[in-house]
Amino acid sequence: MNKVWAAVLGLGLIGVAATAMARNMDAEPVNPSTPDQMNPATRPIDEGFHNPIPPEQRLPTVSDWGGLRPDYGREETYYFCSPCHSDARIKAARKTRADWSATIERILEKYPYEPMEPQEREIILDYLAKQYGPNVP
Repeated sequence: MNKVWAAVLGLGLIGVAATAMARNMDAEPVNPSTPDQMNPATRPIDEGFHNPIPPEQRLPTVSDWGGLRPDYGREETYYFCSPCHSDARIKAARKTRADWSATIERILEKYPYEPMEPQEREIILDYLAKQYGPNVP
């Protein structure tokens, strides 16, 4: 009698597996070479997928540079500032070039960053003063 139940159970499991496989045959195949296709935090919503993570909780992707405005120096600014805070803090500050320079000095003194090249510092200062100065809309 136990062999009969085992056979029935085995056939049932095979049927369930076959049904699941048949349903997946219609699904679009996943291309593992597509970057972050399965990561809901980075998958674009406009591809017809629902991203369950609210926008304010998503990690910035390199494609949006943390929300910083496009201009020369955005990449350098992103890599210097984003390890510690979001772009919201930059957008709210609205400092003059001298104030941005003092902020960078304070950060470099207080936190263990690698030494900054003078050219990189100028690029970041130019970007911040131009895009997030006190008179910029």
